[in-house]
Amino acid sequence: MVVGIVCEYNPFHNGHKLQIDYAKNILKADAVVVAMSGNFTQRGELACFDKYTRAEAALKCGVDIVLEIPTIFATASAREFAAAGVELLASTGVVDTVLFGAECDDVNLFKGCATKLVELENSGKLDEDIKISLSTGLSYALARSKALEAYIPADLINSPNNILGLEYCRYIKENNLSMDIAIIKRQGNDYNETALSGDLSSASAIRAHLNETDMIWAVPDIAKAIYENNTHLNCDDVSQLLHYKLLSENDYEKYLDCTFDLADRIRNNLKDYVNFSQFCDLLKTKNIAYSRISRVLCHILLNITQKDFKNAKSHGYISYLRMLGFSKKGAEYLGKIKEKGTVPLITAPTEIINSHDIFAADVYRAVMTSKTGKARDNEYTRKFNLTNL
Repeated sequence: MVVGIVCEYNPFHNGHKLQIDYAKNILKADAVVVAMSGNFTQRGELACFDKYTRAEAALKCGVDIVLEIPTIFATASAREFAAAGVELLASTGVVDTVLFGAECDDVNLFKGCATKLVELENSGKLDEDIKISLSTGLSYALARSKALEAYIPADLINSPNNILGLEYCRYIKENNLSMDIAIIKRQGNDYNETALSGDLSSASAIRAHLNETDMIWAVPDIAKAIYENNTHLNCDDVSQLLHYKLLSENDYEKYLDCTFDLADRIRNNLKDYVNFSQFCDLLKTKNIAYSRISRVLCHILLNITQKDFKNAKSHGYISYLRMLGFSKKGAEYLGKIKEKGTVPLITAPTEIINSHDIFAADVYRAVMTSKTGKARDNEYTRKFNLTNL
């Protein structure tokens, strides 16, 4: 069995280590392959550590192969993030089980609800119900959630981990992928909790503490040593670059997820811009969530347009497998991936087709250079990670 996990590891923490141990000790996985976000996350923010540092931590803690989710989808909505992650794992040709953490660990419930969701979407019934909810003034996300509650248990669509899990299952069902699912029940504090609560604190809490104190807690010791030897970033470290980009143009509606109404809000409030997080707070409304705004601002910064997204999606989400690192055990599967995979496996940046991945790496490097005062290796000179564990 080869287990696949869609992740961000922002950062890799004790809860993630439990998941890896579950895959190897309970599911008896021969190897664990992860599809991980690069330098920008699904929330539309800079990752707290660069993708190579996070990949190294994951490899040292038991992951066997780390592959990068393309930036266009790593910074997209939960639905598209999940679809790209699962498609990437399927494209390896070796992953047969997708493992995820969720508040609910009822595999049959997830599968049944995924089947129902596909049926609703194919019939057009879900779109009709969403339109009715939209007419009452709800945002699209809330309208979709309200529409789904008539068919799917509310608890399953009211938490981020359950929502992502359902989207993984939906994509597998909709595309008839020969992949099973496994679930580990989530432990520790709430997904969005920003206060540490012990060894199983959330990534949000760990990042908040890191930003406030420059100290990292609730992560495996071996990962902690890696993090402490590297510089961390937060969302506001990109503030000046974003401000310049917003001042340089005003046709924001061409960027992914940006509506005409939100574009107008950006234009009308730009005079009050202070930094990234402050501007997100300034722009948010009862119908536009902070996370939606931060993703849009990220897309503007990284030049990810609606057209770019449609083009990338039309090519099946994944055009290649970008290797970020592998373990000794993972090395045994590289030949199998090259043989069975449906897209090329690449290790050199010169082979990367998607310029957004290179640009995102350059932006992250520019911010890191500004913060540390030291030149950093670019995507073409920094090597991917290899561990002999």
